[in-house]
Amino acid sequence: MKKFLASRGVDQIMIPAGKTGYLQTLDLAINKPFKDYLRSNVNDFIEHRLQRNMRGFVKPPLSEVVSWVRKSRGTISNECVANALRAGYLDKSHAFEDSYIGKHERLGPRDRSAIESQRLEGVLQALDLDCEQDVTEEDEIVVFD
Repeated sequence: MKKFLASRGVDQIMIPAGKTGYLQTLDLAINKPFKDYLRSNVNDFIEHRLQRNMRGFVKPPLSEVVSWVRKSRGTISNECVANALRAGYLDKSHAFEDSYIGKHERLGPRDRSAIESQRLEGVLQALDLDCEQDVTEEDEIVVFD
């Protein structure tokens, strides 16, 4: 699965305990305000303009539902989206150290160390060093003074 995701340019991130609030920044900064505003429109409809159809079901007109979604989307600014992406280190144009996770006093240093270890491991794997194949028996060693 890791190779499948990597081949499609998808970064896979495991969320360790205690980091949910740092890594689910889109839920906090975008999805929640969107849903709250949408819910307020639905509640307003139910409380003030509720009408049942012939079968007894409540069904708002499609144009009104689309209007609710459009207005809810309008409450989320582009700056809010950019900040949420940077906060959860989902915007790779900024350094990890600039994210809220990277700045965390306890978790930041540990994660920076883990990221550096993964980077070095990747470099070594890319080099694919095999000591047995580096020097063959026919090679002569020349020492320069």
